[in-house]
Amino acid sequence: MAEPRDVVILANPYSGKGANQRKVQALSDALSKYDIKTREVWDLDERAELLGDPAVGETYRCIVSAGGDGSMGGVVNDLGKGGDTTRTAIAMLPLGNENLFAQEFGHGKGINKLAEAIERLQTRTIDVGDAGGQLFTLMASAGFDSEVVQRVDAWRRATGGNGLKRVSRISYAKPIVSALTGYRYPSVTLTADGQSVTGAHAFIFNIGRYGGGLRIGAHAEPSDGLLDWIVFKRPGLVRLARYGLSVLTRRHLKHGDISYGKAQKITLESERSDVPLQADGDPCGSMPTTITVRPGAMRVVIA
Repeated sequence: MAEPRDVVILANPYSGKGANQRKVQALSDALSKYDIKTREVWDLDERAELLGDPAVGETYRCIVSAGGDGSMGGVVNDLGKGGDTTRTAIAMLPLGNENLFAQEFGHGKGINKLAEAIERLQTRTIDVGDAGGQLFTLMASAGFDSEVVQRVDAWRRATGGNGLKRVSRISYAKPIVSALTGYRYPSVTLTADGQSVTGAHAFIFNIGRYGGGLRIGAHAEPSDGLLDWIVFKRPGLVRLARYGLSVLTRRHLKHGDISYGKAQKITLESERSDVPLQADGDPCGSMPTTITVRPGAMRVVIA
C-alpha cells in the first residue's frame, strides 16, 4: 500500500484566533507546495475520534499538534486510547508559551522548516511517561510547581461560560504569588526501583527541559527507556529560593539535600491525599500514584 501523503493539523481551540489561526493556515500553505493535502481540526471531540481510530496512520503521514506542550499531551493521550501510539508520526507547530517539546526536536525553526521536515519525514522513536494512566512526554511532578499548575487550571476553568481561558506567561503571576504564601510543603515519598526518598518536591523527567529555560532534569534522555527523578528534600520558602538559584547555576545535583536517579517505575506517596500532581502542565490525579515509562512509544518528526 502506498504511503499516505495527507497531514492533519490538530489545533488548540482555545487559541484559535488571530496570529495562531494564521500560523496554522501558513503551515497548510507551506505543505501544499509539496503536494501535501491538510485537514484542520479545531474541535476536541473530533480530535479524540480521529486519534482513536486504529487506522489513523493509514490515512495521515503525520499528525501535527498546533498549540503548546499541554496540547501535545492531549494529543498523545487521545492517540493512546486508539491503541499503538507509534502508528503515525507526530510533529508540533509551537503556539504555546514554552513549547519545550518543539525546542527538543527542532520544530521551532519556522514554518517552512517544519513543512520541509514533514515532507522528509525523518523520525525518532522516544519514550513516553505514564502517570497512573495519563501519558506525558516531558515531565511530571509533585510539590510547589504542581500546586501552581492546580491554581492556574482552576483559574482557567472559572470562566462563567463555555471553554477555557487562554493562558499566557502573565497568567502564572497571581497563582505563583498565592502559592508562595499559601503552600504548606507536605512531604512526598518517591520510591524508585526499591530506593525511597522523602522530600518537599519531586520531579520525574522524560525530556530534561523545564519552563523558563531551567534544566532541572538536564541529564534526561527521551530514548533510554528510563525516567529521571529528582527530589528536593527541604520544605519552606527560603529553601525553595535556594533550590531555584542552584538550578539557575546548574549546580543543584551537587547539593547534599537533593537526590536523583533513573528508573523504569516510580511510586509517589504522601501522608496527605490532597498533594497535587501534574504532568506536562496539566493536573494529574492524586496520591498515591505509580509512574512508569513506555519505551519507544512515540514517533517524532525531526526537524
